[in-house]
Amino acid sequence: MKFVVRFLARFLVKMAANNAVLNRLEQKGAEADQVIEYLKQQVALLKEKAILQASLREEKKLRVENAKLKKEIEGLKQELIEAEIRNGVKQITVPPGTAISTASFSDDVPQTTAVTSSACSKDEIKGEDEETKKKEKVEKKGDKKEKKQQPAPGSSDAKHVDVSRLDLRVGCIINAKKHPDADTLYVEEVDVGEASPRTVVSGLVKHVPLDQMQNRMAILLCNLKPAKMRGVVSQAMVMCASSPEKVEILAPPPGAVPGDRITFDGFPGDPEKELNPKKKIWEQIQPDLHTNDQCVATYKGVPFEVKGKGVCRAETMANSGIK
Repeated sequence: MKFVVRFLARFLVKMAANNAVLNRLEQKGAEADQVIEYLKQQVALLKEKAILQASLREEKKLRVENAKLKKEIEGLKQELIEAEIRNGVKQITVPPGTAISTASFSDDVPQTTAVTSSACSKDEIKGEDEETKKKEKVEKKGDKKEKKQQPAPGSSDAKHVDVSRLDLRVGCIINAKKHPDADTLYVEEVDVGEASPRTVVSGLVKHVPLDQMQNRMAILLCNLKPAKMRGVVSQAMVMCASSPEKVEILAPPPGAVPGDRITFDGFPGDPEKELNPKKKIWEQIQPDLHTNDQCVATYKGVPFEVKGKGVCRAETMANSGIK
């Protein structure tokens, strides 16, 4: 009997322990369900957030593209307006909020535009008118600039660029002296056939002794714009055969006198009064100036000539540049 009682007691203890375990397992299971549900909610939130971020990125991208397209359209509109203005099409400013309707007519009847204005404030219309006037002023200035830039037929800018545009003359260097502020420059008084001598500054100190510069005949380019060289204004340029090693002053033919014009067969025309430095006329012509194998000064093979007196030449320098 005691054995049965002990057995029952042990059985009841085991049952109680199993119930406790089962209770704990049930509790853990409930907690696990709660965690799973929470995780599901978090996953759903993350998905929504990702979708929202993607939408925002797409929206930002579209805004940038729209702004770019708007800018391009404005640029094209401005180009169209400028083209119409150049073609003489009068521009009509329509106040904001105005609807424009057009009606079709036959080819022989001019097409008119009916403008139906909505309610616009006087301030807006006044502002538009002022803006239109400013645009018209700017456009008129632009048209004037374009007209100024276009050379008129027969003007100096419309002429072909060749040696006939240079005022090359025979001159006599009356006297020369060292420049007071530059060791490599001479300051010369040159007779070019005018009422008074011209002052000329030349970088010939290293190439021509001072005593050989006195009372010397030369060829002068007389229509360069006067330029200040170390404080002295130079009014012409002595033409020389030139190489990196040597420089020689070009000499006119015997019998030439100050003021005689240098001419070129095949290149007629009167020289410019003064060369415009911005047009780079001298810079375009100079590369075609050379002495030939007989030391004769030429432009594109045509000699520097004083009509009826002969050609100009360097003393010894053949096939050299001239400047």
